[in-house]
Amino acid sequence: MRISSIALALLAVSGSVTSFAPNNVLLLPQRRFLSHLSMSENGSTLTRLPESAVELTLKIPGSATKAAYDKTCTELSKDLSIPGFRKGAKISPKVLEQNMAAKGGRNALKAQAINSLLENLIEPALKEEHGLDPIGQPALTIPADVLADDFVPGEPIDLVVKCDVWPDISWATVEGQEKPYIGLTGKYKRGPYDEAKFNKALTDLRERYAVLEPAGEDRELEMGDACRVNMVGYMAKEDGTKGDPLPNTASGDNVEVILGPGRYMEGLVEGLLGAKVGDERTVKVSFPVNLRDKTLAGKGAIFDVSIFEASIRSLPEVDDEFANKVRAGLSAQGLKDELQAAVDVEDAKQYAPARNAALGKSLSEIMDVEVPDTLVTNQAKENLL
Repeated sequence: MRISSIALALLAVSGSVTSFAPNNVLLLPQRRFLSHLSMSENGSTLTRLPESAVELTLKIPGSATKAAYDKTCTELSKDLSIPGFRKGAKISPKVLEQNMAAKGGRNALKAQAINSLLENLIEPALKEEHGLDPIGQPALTIPADVLADDFVPGEPIDLVVKCDVWPDISWATVEGQEKPYIGLTGKYKRGPYDEAKFNKALTDLRERYAVLEPAGEDRELEMGDACRVNMVGYMAKEDGTKGDPLPNTASGDNVEVILGPGRYMEGLVEGLLGAKVGDERTVKVSFPVNLRDKTLAGKGAIFDVSIFEASIRSLPEVDDEFANKVRAGLSAQGLKDELQAAVDVEDAKQYAPARNAALGKSLSEIMDVEVPDTLVTNQAKENLL
């Protein structure tokens, strides 16, 4: 069976699955049981099934079934409240089973012991004995509550489990290449390089290194200049007059205002254009609708603004001197190259699905593999999210 959309996933095979849980509902809380359990007396047998599935028979000795059952009883005794027994006291298995049966949990202890055996033993059996990595959750072919009918602590039991495993991959023969997937290429469409985003990023960087020169007292503020002001704000009434004072967080002394579009609440910059040092302006503004302070969001306000300092801002040219300020030893061309690469990497994120699909298609043309149902199901879930 040839694949495309999940071919990339097959190259990411690793031992990342660290725990397994049987695909049956547990009647008791799951706990890690007895790390010393083993099947060294009997081992396990494995049968290969179609579509990269396997059936594993765990031959579990009596010593392990007894240890698992005893541990289940001990753990359950800590949690159950049974009349006549203080909580945490050691309770006989018979009493525990009777208590669970009265609550509708017939054979619950035995089923839990079986599930704990499976949880502890399937991973080493698959990985260590057979060198396989499972995908998804292994499932008993016969449910634990059914197996519990014939389960006897201290006697051996065979547990038959079915699960998907990472498949073997057969690679096409490519002349001169031992591993044909190295250097693999694919084709996909990308939009043109975003020159506007690059220019904005470069301008933002220059803004950070802007040079300020004092403006003359008679010079009117222009777009691009900076000034320092004291601001006292009031809520605006419906008739446009001053209302209640704004909280201190919305007013302030010695506030730097850079005259540029989109920097502050609407109306502030426009209200200061043409002002001079020593001027006092009454400026009407509108707070952004998405302001964090919802008591001010979208509301109108009036500010009394006193201008006590004005500066002419100039942006540095993009030359080697400027680049060296950004980072010692950096040239102007190196700065542009790095900035262009950063913009390109950011832009590339939106094309990642198309890129992966192209590589997946290329992979599918040089590989043959049986895809397990679990991988197909997981891929379908991802596509639906």
